[in-house]
Amino acid sequence: MKALEVLLGYGCNEKCLFCSQEVSWRRRPGLPFSLVAEQLYRAREDGFRSVCFTGGEPTLRPDLPKMAALARKLGFTYSRVQTNGVKLAEPAYAAELVAAGVNFFRVSLHGHTAKLHDELVLVPGALAKAYRGIGNLQRLGVGIGINVVLNKRNFRELPALCEEFLDRKFANLVLIYPLFEGDMVAHEAEMSAPMSEMAPYVRAAFKIFEKRAQPLPRLLNFTPCAAPELAPWMLSWSAHSAFVVDGNGKPVDLYMASHDDRVKVEACSRCRLNEECLGFKRNYGARFPDERLDAVRTVAADAALGDTNDTRVLARPKRATGRPSALDLIARAVFPVPESGGDSPLKVERIDVFLDEASLCIEEKRSQWELTHA
Repeated sequence: MKALEVLLGYGCNEKCLFCSQEVSWRRRPGLPFSLVAEQLYRAREDGFRSVCFTGGEPTLRPDLPKMAALARKLGFTYSRVQTNGVKLAEPAYAAELVAAGVNFFRVSLHGHTAKLHDELVLVPGALAKAYRGIGNLQRLGVGIGINVVLNKRNFRELPALCEEFLDRKFANLVLIYPLFEGDMVAHEAEMSAPMSEMAPYVRAAFKIFEKRAQPLPRLLNFTPCAAPELAPWMLSWSAHSAFVVDGNGKPVDLYMASHDDRVKVEACSRCRLNEECLGFKRNYGARFPDERLDAVRTVAADAALGDTNDTRVLARPKRATGRPSALDLIARAVFPVPESGGDSPLKVERIDVFLDEASLCIEEKRSQWELTHA
């Protein structure tokens, strides 16, 4: 199923200390409804049937239900909203989005107690509202997934967090290592910890899911050397982890790995996965130059590519080999170009992802334009 991701804007009602976006970006306008509608029509014509609305916080947009309804009218069968869940505490609003056609919600929760979560997002009462919102969604019978950004304050609480979430029947989990970008840079002294310190707690979390016979979490922004045995569940570490779908072609999530700004260390040359791995983000290596992560020696090649849990990971070429012969458009992302402010025209960028069916390699095409009026 072809997946369209629309980042509506950077406005948000939380101020997460680890956010990879900057608060200053929130002053810029988001994508106007007319442009979103145009992209939905174009995607429909290109055969897309899956859409994700994200941000920022998309539920701040009064026209989000209208966008979801248009997507349903156009024939989109999978409609997802990425949200912090606060506004979903309003039963009528949650019901409105579901009635408009949204059938999956991915909610960001960063702690299992009000003290932990609320202090991380700087909004008193945020967790209580998110829990009520998820409860509303559970009663409405739609799909729910949870994102957790790991950081210095919460990673040691990960086992307790997993137990609490599973007790609440939150089983679809993505654990995210933070990026040293945006507001995270301003708060990294209180937020950052190396992957090697987090790894034992991530392993403990996986054991909890295994013991309770639940689908294992996905890991984002981790490298295999942090926990080699968990490499099959890691997203975006490899030249082959660009776009993930399940055995029926339904998107698991759109996490496109970037080749940009990556570095490797001396130990990488001894790693079994050196050819596949993109390496560390440069800003991670600069912050943890003494990080001790052992070269991976024992992970089977097939498992390393993520062929597990009936999931298929499409491949990105490792080196330039010329344009593939038979390309099929499989994914698209549309978003406002992040800028600090000013009265300059809004810039919009679009990424089209193409697949060569024979080689299962992908390539991207980027385009950018300005809007003279919203």
